[in-house]
Amino acid sequence: RPEDFQLRSRPCLVPPPAIMKTVAALLLAAAATSALGLQEALRADWNRVGRSHPLAAVELGVQMPAANTEKLEELFWKISTPGNPMYGKHMSFDEVNELTAPPASTVSAVQDWMTTKLNAKCKVMGGDSLRCLARVGDVEKALDTKMYKFLNPATGATVHKIDAEYTFPAEMTDKVSFITGLNSFPLPHLAEMRTLSSSTLSVVPSTLKSMYNLGSASAAGSTQAAFEFQGLTAFSSSDLSTFISNTGVQSFDISKHYGPFQQFPPQAESTLDVQYLGSVGAGGDNQYYTTQGWMLEMTQDLLSNSGYGLNIVSMSYGWSEADQCQISPGSAPCSSGGSSAFVAAVNTNFQKLGAAGVTLLAASGDAGAHGRTDLNCASGQTHPGFPAASPYLTAVGATQLAGDAKAGGSAPICQSQLQCAISGSEIVSSTSTGSLITSGGGFSLYANRPAYQDAAVKAYLAKSGVTPPSSDFNSAGRGYPDVAALGHSYYIELDGQVQGVDGTSAACPVFAGVLSLLNAHRMKAGKSALGFANPLLYAAYAADPSAFNDITQGDNKCTQSGAACCSTGYTATAGWDATTGLGTPNFAKLVAAADAVTADAAPAESMVQSIIDALKGLLPSRA
Repeated sequence: RPEDFQLRSRPCLVPPPAIMKTVAALLLAAAATSALGLQEALRADWNRVGRSHPLAAVELGVQMPAANTEKLEELFWKISTPGNPMYGKHMSFDEVNELTAPPASTVSAVQDWMTTKLNAKCKVMGGDSLRCLARVGDVEKALDTKMYKFLNPATGATVHKIDAEYTFPAEMTDKVSFITGLNSFPLPHLAEMRTLSSSTLSVVPSTLKSMYNLGSASAAGSTQAAFEFQGLTAFSSSDLSTFISNTGVQSFDISKHYGPFQQFPPQAESTLDVQYLGSVGAGGDNQYYTTQGWMLEMTQDLLSNSGYGLNIVSMSYGWSEADQCQISPGSAPCSSGGSSAFVAAVNTNFQKLGAAGVTLLAASGDAGAHGRTDLNCASGQTHPGFPAASPYLTAVGATQLAGDAKAGGSAPICQSQLQCAISGSEIVSSTSTGSLITSGGGFSLYANRPAYQDAAVKAYLAKSGVTPPSSDFNSAGRGYPDVAALGHSYYIELDGQVQGVDGTSAACPVFAGVLSLLNAHRMKAGKSALGFANPLLYAAYAADPSAFNDITQGDNKCTQSGAACCSTGYTATAGWDATTGLGTPNFAKLVAAADAVTADAAPAESMVQSIIDALKGLLPSRA
């Protein structure tokens, strides 16, 4: 009988992400038990040391199918597109959560199952998911599986993960899309450290201010935050003070922090994010966020806490879009495109955040077109990263200075310890040209190309010899990155030492700071918060291409330092390309172009509210 059907599957242990198949696909898979190999790229740092104790606690998330996703997308695009009467009229967090909440009967049934079968303590997050705490023994019994303890010898950290077949209860197959937290290992971070010396040019805040025409722009009135994942150790306050003194930037501190916050030992990733978001977004209110989880948990937290009042969010993390896998009722993790449900759920949350006025940015990745799951070019296909491949955020690629770069700058550290860059042309950041990283870029496996970039991407695809063979990428997919910034030879102050860093994880907080300046400019003029930025950025480019510094040299065929250069990838060219997007910012011209394309005021607030009310009136009542 269909109601008795249960699927047994063996999970692959991978980075935080998900899965879900339709019931029809589930039935097609009924006869098979899948046994997938483990993701060695992530498991390599973890040793299985034995069965987990049944009383050990595990945190897990339960995602339910969101309702009214088509209506959400319609509102999202209207609110985000310059020229639309609803442009900039952001919804409240309560409104977006109410719009997508599953029927009350579904939420109740899932809560009852978690309580009665797993003895779990849960709370509703973002209207369509649960965050739960349960015991290993109860999880094993409910899913008819086995959990094991894994140890990271380098850090001493331990985690409990399913490493056996599991059974997903039949009564939950249409109510639960996937369960997170039971099979995902922590991801490696993007920032790559290097040694700086007075014989080579270093990037400091004054480099960026000069090259990107930031002038005296201020982010006062804008709230910006660096986001870290999987409990990463934070920055050091003393390092931040030293960095401010050494670079001569406007003084700033972190006004609030959310989530786990441990400052020792300070980490390069969080240090880089904080030091450069705050120095480029000068005058802004700086906050800091850490989650133990991944993208789903992060978006749930924001949606459940009114976005913490944030305008700009910088995320320097990513992993293969095809490997965003979790425990699913529909298929084994990572099999048959099983990541698509997780990607879809996170993309829905990105839309909700954008509709509520939050600007999201993500690094495009540090291992070129092939990504960190194919560092040695074993596959002919390119591997897009996530969340950078999402069409609902701004993806940031990386450049490096070309041979014509010049030294200069009055920052104290540039007068003593370092030779700092002050000007020069830019090329794609690549290990083939001396960087430790290669700018990520490509085309989404799952998301179609959005209208805002259609003309720019079509122009790129029409050129000869700039892409891999058509069989190696999804030419109809969302192209990324959208924009870029320098990502090579940055100075940071880390644990009391001068340290160098390469990465799109440097470029991302820099461009986030630029958008915070633009956001503050809008708000000072009495306009709405920036919200989802891409339609405005592409419209500004169409109005004045000189709003961006076009990067026309280089490619992203290589991966990371010490790994391979592949025969396929994407090549930079005039206009948008899948290495550095539209280019790096010329801020003064970007502001002027953005002002020009949003010069026509939106209708009065009361009229917009009536439109929203009318759309909400179309929503079906929930049982």
